[in-house]
Amino acid sequence: MSGKHGDKGFDIRLLDGRRETLNYRVREEEIGSRLDHFLTGRLTWRSRTSVRRLLDEGLVQLVGGPSASSSRSARASRRMLAGDVVTIKLPRTVRDEEHAARVRRDVALVKLFEDDVLIGIDKPPNIAVHPSGRLIHWTVITELHRQYRDFDDPLLDVVPKLCHRLDLETSGVLLVSKTQRALIAVQQQFERRKVKKEYLVLVHGRVPDDEGFIDLPIGPTHSGHVRNARTIRHDVGQPSRTKYTVRQRYDGYTLCHVDLLTGRHHQIRVHFSAIGFPVVGDKIYGRDDEIFLRYSNRTITEDDWRLLELPRQALHSHALTFEHPQSGLMRVESPLPPDIAEFCDGLVPE
Repeated sequence: MSGKHGDKGFDIRLLDGRRETLNYRVREEEIGSRLDHFLTGRLTWRSRTSVRRLLDEGLVQLVGGPSASSSRSARASRRMLAGDVVTIKLPRTVRDEEHAARVRRDVALVKLFEDDVLIGIDKPPNIAVHPSGRLIHWTVITELHRQYRDFDDPLLDVVPKLCHRLDLETSGVLLVSKTQRALIAVQQQFERRKVKKEYLVLVHGRVPDDEGFIDLPIGPTHSGHVRNARTIRHDVGQPSRTKYTVRQRYDGYTLCHVDLLTGRHHQIRVHFSAIGFPVVGDKIYGRDDEIFLRYSNRTITEDDWRLLELPRQALHSHALTFEHPQSGLMRVESPLPPDIAEFCDGLVPE
């Protein structure tokens, strides 16, 4: 994980109330820094305002300095000394506890396989893979932390970490490591394009060829409407290659099996939209490029939903083939998810 709630700062205990106190010993590079700056650097998931509130409410204690048992006032401007230990109390609000309990019941993770070092998750659609922004409780990684972390026994404590990522709306195979060695081994395969990635995608229109190869460079879009959106860029785009095979044609739609030969951001969606067959349910690269703005602003209309036809993009991570760190070549597969399968069942096949 990375970002605001990445591995460096993320602690599942802060989400479910199992821990109300954190202790941090000052590192050598932090000696001389102000206490408020120290707290902001350590509590990466909290804003500066909330850090200041902790200080104002007396929830921060400072012990150490010249005498390991001495206590010093926890003022924002207090300079950190060698040997200091900062204790922070993080009380949970009733509302947050209720929210965590409510959304936790909705997270159901199907495991495609599990062994001593890896887990294969069948990720549901519309669940984020890791905490970020307002998506904190309802994520794959927080649920796995609830299942596997054991803070009372370091020998039993397992820290699940993502080997790769899937978009919020994309469903399917997701690999999670249980050891650091397995994480590095699998991530290196992704970085070196040694992992065979297969997807299933339902697109608008009749794809004419039974097999095809899309070789179009992908880069940032000129439009500033959607952050991190991509488009075909022959000037600064990165080489991007998608191989597809038609699995089933319907009246007005095509279900394709995709071999992702490169792993660019939004690659499948950008490529199929570029050749005239946008992904069903795609709010960014679909048949109306203004839908995502209305969706983000919570002004999406009933006409928009009818145009999308599915509430999420019809893209599914069908299979991953990789070298398992212990047992050799392995293929993990997930069937077409119920929402896309049910939609296809209502279509007229050719």
